[in-house]
Amino acid sequence: MSADLTSTVSTFVAELNWSDVPEPARAAARRTAANVIGLSVGAAHSAAAEAVLGAAADLGQQGGAQVLGRAETLTAPWAALVNGLTAHVEDFDDTYLSCILHPGAPIVPAALAAAELVGADGETLMTGVVAGVEVASRLGDSLWPSHFDRGWHVTATTGPIGAACAAARVLGLDAARTAHAIAIAATQAAGHTEQLGSMTKSFQVGRAAATGVEAALLAEQGFTGPVEPLAGRRGMSALMATEVDWAPMADLGHRWLVESNALKPYSCGIVSHPVIDAGRRLRAGGLEPAHVGSVELQVHPRVLDVMGVTEPVDGLRSKFSVYHCFAVGLLRGAGGPPEFSDTAAVDPEITDIRGRVTVALDPALAADACRAVVTTTDGRTVELTVDHATGSIDAPMSDEELRAKVVTLAGRLDNPDRLWDVARRLDDIGSAEDLFAVAG
Repeated sequence: MSADLTSTVSTFVAELNWSDVPEPARAAARRTAANVIGLSVGAAHSAAAEAVLGAAADLGQQGGAQVLGRAETLTAPWAALVNGLTAHVEDFDDTYLSCILHPGAPIVPAALAAAELVGADGETLMTGVVAGVEVASRLGDSLWPSHFDRGWHVTATTGPIGAACAAARVLGLDAARTAHAIAIAATQAAGHTEQLGSMTKSFQVGRAAATGVEAALLAEQGFTGPVEPLAGRRGMSALMATEVDWAPMADLGHRWLVESNALKPYSCGIVSHPVIDAGRRLRAGGLEPAHVGSVELQVHPRVLDVMGVTEPVDGLRSKFSVYHCFAVGLLRGAGGPPEFSDTAAVDPEITDIRGRVTVALDPALAADACRAVVTTTDGRTVELTVDHATGSIDAPMSDEELRAKVVTLAGRLDNPDRLWDVARRLDDIGSAEDLFAVAG
């Protein structure tokens, strides 16, 4: 397949219609989009968003495209950048766990920006979202795991390709121009995991959304790229992975990976979600923090690849500390943005429990599982296993839980319930303006 991979992908994207997408995949795409919208509105006034909007003003990027949760309007790529950044900055978004990709954050904003440009209806918008998620997820799977192991941030590398596909489909590009959009995005695919715990991590995701919009617009104007930017001898895969398997691309349009896109109930790296569950369950079972002598967390080896910060000094870093995740689960019984704030990161009770936690790696455990072994101050042993984390595909958030998440995040709005009503059925809207009318 590698010889004509980009052609195969671009044909799938250009020819995809909402009617081709089976209802389970449609439902998953609706949930992905609603989740992103709630997150973007919720983080619209975050420090990272304020900084980017300030830079946009300095750079003269005012335009006609909407920023979710804000009054400002920017050029389409910069609106996508801000909306992608705010969707990801709290690490509260969606995750396709197979390759640790967060597809919604770059792809939904790119589709929205493109839809505004051409007045696309909801079905076209959501078709773009599905196209982007399917391509980005499969590209991530094809490059996994060596791509990730080399330090590439998968959402920032495959995300631009998915965003370009989403924007190209919404703009109505044919297969040839969609292929050029993929090429333009592929040459800009970048972002490394050294940025975890900093604002730049979410900037990489916003930049992926902007890159996708720019790539599709350039391709629409006749800008061209190479025939095989993904699988070519010096293309993206050759440079970014030591081993590549294109088998996941073979069933485009037959198996829908958007159905495997999980939504986060906790505001941190998803591989630590079972650890928060463990802390919460131990709390619910009556374990008193004062009685905790030591804790051994047994986790999948991938956990420490991204969650190994032992002494986070601020909220952003605490999102990548498995030690912090257990502590807030036990002490607060929660894992939302307040538990990963700058204040929580240095809370004496939390830091005390963090210091009692050690981590053991167990390859036999699934990535969404963990085991906690607590030794109490009086010598007892309490053991608890989490088979599947809350929010995982095997234990998904319900629609009501997702509604509560979106409404809570959108609490600044006059009517957050109205935002949910529109966001949960984007395929029904007449245009993107229907969404922005209730999202500002």
